[in-house]
Amino acid sequence: MAQPTRTEVIEAELQRIIPIVIVGIVVLAFGLFLLYLSTIAAWMPFIIGVIVTIAGVGIAGYGGWQYMQLNNLPSYRAICPYCEQPTLFLAPPTEDYSCEHCHRVVAIEGGQVVPPLVLVCRHCGTPQKVSPRAKMFICDNCNGQNDLKPARPGVAAAPVGAAEESLEYTTYDLVLVDAGHNTEEVLEILCTILAAPRDHCRGILKDLPMVILVDLPRRKADSYRRMLREAGATAEVHPTGQYRPPAKQGM
Repeated sequence: MAQPTRTEVIEAELQRIIPIVIVGIVVLAFGLFLLYLSTIAAWMPFIIGVIVTIAGVGIAGYGGWQYMQLNNLPSYRAICPYCEQPTLFLAPPTEDYSCEHCHRVVAIEGGQVVPPLVLVCRHCGTPQKVSPRAKMFICDNCNGQNDLKPARPGVAAAPVGAAEESLEYTTYDLVLVDAGHNTEEVLEILCTILAAPRDHCRGILKDLPMVILVDLPRRKADSYRRMLREAGATAEVHPTGQYRPPAKQGM
């Protein structure tokens, strides 16, 4: 199991704490109702309302105390060697992790970050930072795909220099298949990644599946797909020009 980030730990704890607080509030409200009822109905013992109210305060207070403890969680800043942005952990990472900012996999060996290789794109000559464990990389400048030779022991991987290799399928299209149930969140994401008004994006949601972005680098396409999937939508990435929408019924 991958080592969780500090954010993931906090999110998991909140999923546990919030129901406790809600139960406490419900019990507290019920206890206050019993106290009120005891003032107008002689058959309702006052002590029961007091006990239930105290129980509600205790449960809600325990949940609140647990929430406050989240601020005391340890924090270790792991700096991504690609984008130089920090990802927070509870302790130094001991295994490879995905950067929260650029989504690249940061290699870890012996508790230390493995420095990336600096390789030159064979298509445009732009230097690129590449994971030492990568089998290929997509150039951020020209979107060209660079396959890497298997590294020999003690020798860093290097790009394959064969000029005859095809440049086909070096860019990707993002396809939105279904918006899911949380259409408002998906709509907000569409407005962001397309830089388009809400009315335009709302029209897209009415005519799915649809290719919404074309000619993307693989990392960017995967990042957008991840954003849409986290919002409950169904999104796919296909090599540019290769997606074929299913035939619509009645056609």
